[in-house]
Amino acid sequence: MHYSDEKGELNMKKQQEIQSRKSKESVLCYMIVGIMAVSCFLPLWIAFVASISEESAIVNSGFSLLPRKPTLDTYKFIIENKGTMLFRAYGISFLTVIIGTVYSVAVMTLFAYATAQKKENFRFSNILSFFAWFTMIFSGGLLPWYILCTKYYGLQNNIWALILPYGMNVFYMFVLKNNFKAVPEELVEAARIDGATDARVFFSVSLPLAKVGLVSVILFMALQYWNDFYLSLYLVTKTDLYTLQKLLYNMMANISALLTNSSLQSAKEHIVLPSNTARMAMTVFTVLPVLVFYPFAQKYFVKGITVGAVKG
Repeated sequence: MHYSDEKGELNMKKQQEIQSRKSKESVLCYMIVGIMAVSCFLPLWIAFVASISEESAIVNSGFSLLPRKPTLDTYKFIIENKGTMLFRAYGISFLTVIIGTVYSVAVMTLFAYATAQKKENFRFSNILSFFAWFTMIFSGGLLPWYILCTKYYGLQNNIWALILPYGMNVFYMFVLKNNFKAVPEELVEAARIDGATDARVFFSVSLPLAKVGLVSVILFMALQYWNDFYLSLYLVTKTDLYTLQKLLYNMMANISALLTNSSLQSAKEHIVLPSNTARMAMTVFTVLPVLVFYPFAQKYFVKGITVGAVKG
């Protein structure tokens, strides 16, 4: 009896030690994650604070965590000077994100489903996988890509120039492929025994079970189209087709040119153009839609990457 009591006390002490160690590890993890979260949020907060501060306060005192002489003059300056172009650029960006995401996800989903099939079901699956992987390792370079897009595909100064070049992202395609491979083969075989065609199996069985990875790829591609700057830089010269990023870049270049214009040297002592605050306001304009949308979709990011990655 005495021996059993001592054994019970030892077990309780071990459990208490384990719980204490776990609690310390949890506190450490929360601290690390908290520091990382603050480090990610801090630049955005500084940008917002600077955008509602006076330009003279930024020039004299630098950036701060709290606004100095709060004002909305920078936003008024941007909207009054480039308001029409700004809203048009928002429209082009949203249109590009919607059409481009649907197009690219459709292409990658169909390609991934084909490469996820067994060789006896689709004999070209391994060849297509190798072809996709090969394009990740070797590239023709920027100049051949530009000539191909402009001279042969006609992707210049039209909306398709902002959409079609991103039709296939090989990494995201392999993410979808892993999701399709994670679908239980028993369900697929049962559907085929019941007389389902390949299209019916794809839309009714495989696609619903791979929806987590699919949603993740949709989010990633939407962010890629929204943040893209290079397609509009290389393939678009018409101001009516400027995306938000390209427009903001040009607006900043115009402000810089205005500040360095020799004809304005005498006026610079009396006029303070919102150079620093305009940069921060443009950052807010660009990031705001992502900040509004991301909290509703963040749970799919990690799930979509990890699902199908480990079997067993």
